Amino acid sequence: MSEPRPWKGQPYLDELRPPPGWSVDLALFATYSLDLSALGATLLALCGRNDDHGNGSIADFAEALETLRGKTRFLVQRGRIARPSRLPTLAGVLDQFVIEVPYDEERLSWHPKAALVRYVRKEDNKKEEAIWRYWMGSRNLTRSADLDAGLLIETTSKRRRGARPVDGVDRVFKLLAAKSGLTTIDVPTIRTELAEARWLSPDGIVVERIDAASEGLPMRALPATTPVGALTVVSPFLDATFLRRAAALGSDDTVRTLVSTRHALAAIAQGKRSPLARFDRLLAMDAPTLPLDVEFDNADATPQPVSADNDVDPQPPSLHAKLFCVENGDRATLLMGSANATARAWDGRNTELLAELSGGAELTEGLRQLVGSAVKVTIAEMEQAAPAIPGVRDHLENLRRQIVASWSPRLVRDDQSFSVEIDHPLLDMPDGTSFHVGLAATELLPWPQAGTRLALGHVPSSRHTDLLRCELRADGAAIGWMQRAPVSPPLDDDRDAVALASLMGFGAFQTWMRQLLSADPIRDD
Repeated sequence: MSEPRPWKGQPYLDELRPPPGWSVDLALFATYSLDLSALGATLLALCGRNDDHGNGSIADFAEALETLRGKTRFLVQRGRIARPSRLPTLAGVLDQFVIEVPYDEERLSWHPKAALVRYVRKEDNKKEEAIWRYWMGSRNLTRSADLDAGLLIETTSKRRRGARPVDGVDRVFKLLAAKSGLTTIDVPTIRTELAEARWLSPDGIVVERIDAASEGLPMRALPATTPVGALTVVSPFLDATFLRRAAALGSDDTVRTLVSTRHALAAIAQGKRSPLARFDRLLAMDAPTLPLDVEFDNADATPQPVSADNDVDPQPPSLHAKLFCVENGDRATLLMGSANATARAWDGRNTELLAELSGGAELTEGLRQLVGSAVKVTIAEMEQAAPAIPGVRDHLENLRRQIVASWSPRLVRDDQSFSVEIDHPLLDMPDGTSFHVGLAATELLPWPQAGTRLALGHVPSSRHTDLLRCELRADGAAIGWMQRAPVSPPLDDDRDAVALASLMGFGAFQTWMRQLLSADPIRDD
């Protein structure tokens, strides 16, 4: 028997680049966590200004700001903007593209991962043409190298074999547009355009629908085909309630497979009324990498290659994909997207997106290749596994969630001087724990104990932003994040120009002007 073929990989930034002669008219992104360097690379790609590494010159960056201002939004869970220690000075100007969804993560989270982009072109004496690209999956907009899965579809104005309407894309647009803050969007017209559009899907795969759970509206149940020959659940996070529902599908003859992390499987195995016995195969992969540790900044370091002469094993993939597959003979239905195998994800407490795909070998071979990269474990192993002992970072993460949910910082400026103010003192910090705050590209200062105001001092105009940089420290460990805060009085209208001018030499300025006039990318040195 031949080895199963993996699903075709698609470079995310390459797929965002507009086709030759086209430009971005509207771009809406949803993500649970966000890395500002990934946001900057995305803006460059949307303008076709990125190189093979996702980078661009200062003139390219200036062009991206100018072109995409008022057209592009990134919707992210509040408190989930990762802040590496080495952040470009210009990163503060990215605040205008970010919208934080203010959910309290103790109860619910903004958890979808999607990109919906409209490209347009207009030739002489012809009606404007438009195409849409829609991507969704499990990948956040970060530099993570976790194992993720995603789907990309595109509209076509021509009669193409296999092109068909896709139910639900218009509802995703409505969800994103409502939170985007873009008041110029004609929501009814675009919803009609998306509902009537014909979409091209991957070969051999039919996109049946796009489903959303949000603010009390649950996800549709797993498809209950009859009979169910095989059920496969792939998820890095689990809970017993959802697993019992999934295990109830099918009959005694159904082959059930569960792929997760050792930590998640052990937690279920050691809980009351564990449903793991209903699964015929238990497989484990590494846990996903968390994006908020300050040590995450080392991702910029050059990786060391692994060769045949090196005894070091390559790093195994970290599981972050979420997949639910029901097989019946040679046909399969696959649900993929952002929802983990938890009741919280499926019952409407989180905002989540899933796509329902149907097909044959094109679906199942890729799934088998992914499952084949996991390691078999037993219930006995998981029952005897040492329980995870909370460490300093776990305590800092719990404290971070409490702070993000409870405080509402605002920035007050007096010309070039900034301060952060809150209405009520922060919760008491445990002994040995400190909280530090600053603007995106300024130094961090300790928050005063029981205080409601922190003076940040003089800030150069080129570093004005409404992005706060926050950091919790204890016992040599630290967790950092960023979040937006309203500014009073508002930032000056020429903030972007001042910030660009502070880093743009005369040659780069000339390059930018030529790009603006010619609409062609011209790279400087």
